[in-house]
Amino acid sequence: MLRKTFILVSVCLVVSAAKLPKLVLDDGYRVVGGEVAKNGSAPYQVSLQIPGHGHNCGGSLLNNRWVLTAAHCIVGHEPTNIQVLVGTNSLKEGGQLYKPDKLFHHNYASPEFRNDIGLIRLKEEVQFSEIVQSIEYSEQVVPANVTVRLTGWGRTSADGSVPTLLQSLNVVTLTNEDCKAKSLYPEHVDVGHLCTLTRSGEGACNGDSGGPLVYEGKLVGVVNFGVPCGLGYPDGFARVSYYHDWIRTTMANDS
Repeated sequence: MLRKTFILVSVCLVVSAAKLPKLVLDDGYRVVGGEVAKNGSAPYQVSLQIPGHGHNCGGSLLNNRWVLTAAHCIVGHEPTNIQVLVGTNSLKEGGQLYKPDKLFHHNYASPEFRNDIGLIRLKEEVQFSEIVQSIEYSEQVVPANVTVRLTGWGRTSADGSVPTLLQSLNVVTLTNEDCKAKSLYPEHVDVGHLCTLTRSGEGACNGDSGGPLVYEGKLVGVVNFGVPCGLGYPDGFARVSYYHDWIRTTMANDS
């Protein structure tokens, strides 16, 4: 469902975002199985942008200084190479850009896709409003077979364009055992991952990386990996509850 640096486990592994070509925005209203998110319905959603390339990854505001994202969205970058767009559902207009101060990841291992979770500390405090709010992250394990919400600005297909407007899609969680059984690459699924069930025509896509997966109003997952866009295989997320100690400690030590 969503855009640029989502890890494609099958054919195209992600390269550094700085090397990616600029993608063409699409004014169409649908991505892979998603629908346009109502304005303000995901006020915690941010767009990580690379100057000269535009949207690269998603992220979530944890408070007015911290953004949670995927490690592969920030590894290899200096804080000056990233901008954080908040307060808009559109990649063409509105919102406000903030500059990162520091980037953090938790022993990220690639290409094994382990510990793919990262934090961005912003130089300035984000000004909250009706359409800019933080989201609480969950310290509890999300159960299997429940409906969760995915949002982002991903490609319309593996080789498609990027939607201008934020997209939303409901998917269903899996046990890790089911995820491995249904995945083309079961060796990439470990205890730090949370999987969702996708059917053909639905799911995450390039550019959703780092974006939020939400259950009952709390952040439970960060988009990590999958197969090319909506082919009916599970999508993988960093399981936020598994990393909550690292998140809390990092934010406390560098606040």
